[in-house]
Amino acid sequence: MIINVGDTILGSHGRTGEVINIGIATEPNDIAAENDTALNAKTYDTELGYTGAVTYSGTDMWGKTSTWWCYLNQVQEVVKQGEKSNTDWMNG
Repeated sequence: MIINVGDTILGSHGRTGEVINIGIATEPNDIAAENDTALNAKTYDTELGYTGAVTYSGTDMWGKTSTWWCYLNQVQEVVKQGEKSNTDWMNG
């Protein structure tokens, strides 16, 4: 499954929201990609099996906008693909 910044995802905690960051760990002890050495990606294919986390924002059950995170392997589905820019053709 391909995840992009701007996509709307469903995390394993039952929350739905728009992806604002995809972090990929570069150290074995950084399972949530929080260290300064972690990489930020615009797109990620879950079939790669990397360690890291996705930060996403949505509306909670009380109608308040909240920000959550989940590990890359906890993304259950891409509910809606985000808007693509006019320059996406340059990326292959």
